[in-house]
Amino acid sequence: MTTGEILVIAAAAAVFVIINIIMWTIIAKKEKKVRERTTPPADINEKLPDEAAAASGFKLIENTVIVHTNERIIS
Repeated sequence: MTTGEILVIAAAAAVFVIINIIMWTIIAKKEKKVRERTTPPADINEKLPDEAAAASGFKLIENTVIVHTNERIIS
């Protein structure tokens, strides 16, 4: 391989790396904006079930979390 060919390959690799850095920076910024818009603050998130139940006419007595697992509960 001649020196010119090696320089062309090196230049192509450098352009590829620069384009990838720019692309992933743009993708990360877009994902961060989407995450900020869709994630409500924690204190609002705790009030939502109570408000939804009250609007439907239900009184929330207990807050139960159901977890799906392969284990059996032996009682």
